[in-house]
Amino acid sequence: MRVSLWSLAAMAGACMAQGDIAALLASQEDLSTLLELVGLVPGLADTLAAASNITIVAPTNEAFAKVPRNIPEGEAIEQKNDTVAIGALLANHVFKGVYPSDVITDVPTFAQTLLDISYIIDRQPFSNFTGGAYNGLVKNGDDVCIISGEQTISTVTEANIKLGEGITIHKIDTVLSFGAPFQLFTFRGGYLNMNAALEAAHLNFAFGETGADVQGLNISDYTIFVPTDEAFENIGSILASANLETLQSVLSYHIIPNNVIFSPSLGNVTVPSLQGEDLTITVLPDGSAWVNNARIVFPNNILYNGVAHVIDNVIAPGSFDRASLKPSAPASERLAFPSATPVASLPFSSISFATDLMAYTTTPELLKTVAAIATPTGNAGAATTTSSGVTEFTGSANAVLPGAVAAVVGAFGVAGALI
Repeated sequence: MRVSLWSLAAMAGACMAQGDIAALLASQEDLSTLLELVGLVPGLADTLAAASNITIVAPTNEAFAKVPRNIPEGEAIEQKNDTVAIGALLANHVFKGVYPSDVITDVPTFAQTLLDISYIIDRQPFSNFTGGAYNGLVKNGDDVCIISGEQTISTVTEANIKLGEGITIHKIDTVLSFGAPFQLFTFRGGYLNMNAALEAAHLNFAFGETGADVQGLNISDYTIFVPTDEAFENIGSILASANLETLQSVLSYHIIPNNVIFSPSLGNVTVPSLQGEDLTITVLPDGSAWVNNARIVFPNNILYNGVAHVIDNVIAPGSFDRASLKPSAPASERLAFPSATPVASLPFSSISFATDLMAYTTTPELLKTVAAIATPTGNAGAATTTSSGVTEFTGSANAVLPGAVAAVVGAFGVAGALI
């Protein structure tokens, strides 16, 4: 199988003679594992060297040694016998665009990589975003960090190694992780009520699961809002009496199809939901972001084929007046179902991925505290082009201005087919 790195030059932009990437890697003692892996994919070193406008985040030998050997990419690193898995792993470390360390801010920039759906092995595909998987770049104190799937944080240990004008390389201490399918994320993250509710709702589509036993059609390029377990419990009486149609309507209202919306791009806009009615997004001067009456409490969880934002309330289909939002009120006083009361147990209990052995036991502090949006004192940034034609990106490009309703579909990321 010819993986998509073969066409890297066309994907990354104009090509020019940049230099010998193999020689550069060979000159760095702590990148010898990366050099070996690059050499396993025929023609990759030459293709990378010819590419322009890319940023390579290069795991050190120690970073590769830490990858668990019981996952496909870990097995590939250990056995060096699966060029598709190795190709997927390396593609996830190549950003489209030049991101030198001095343009990264404390508001994350989510940028696409060269990892696409063409990387598939018998056990799994590795990602399914139109245009490439996403990872985030963010400043954390004096450090530059990369946010990837599975709540993984990688820290840049040496920045801005240049190979010609169009390639920037940053060394990192942790290999980037692939995003998990949504239901695997909900199980590992402990959002079990959302997991069980989706299992009970039978919406007739999947969120990235693969295999013969998967029910429904897969979707990609979506944004989903995930109520906490407590949020579901707070409306337990409503759920106890809800029929299947109502449950389907409520859950599909939490999904935005055909739009990958990371929090730095949010503004005071309305966005159509999968259910059909609009969601009202609100961004306040204090940097908080809201969907209807629910606050986004944990944004930007990178999935296999979408992005998940955790919210503190279940939201209800229907029009919402932004002026009615009471941001100082606790979640229990902002219920979308005012008559709801808690119940001893919810009416659904079947859990997807319940046999999985992994859980996110400790969420990295950076993911708890990173700025969701650019406030007036933040640096939203933009893209600039240098005299040599290299495009450098600063902060969060493509921010949506308040009231830009008509631009939502175009500006909020990548368009894709729902089914």
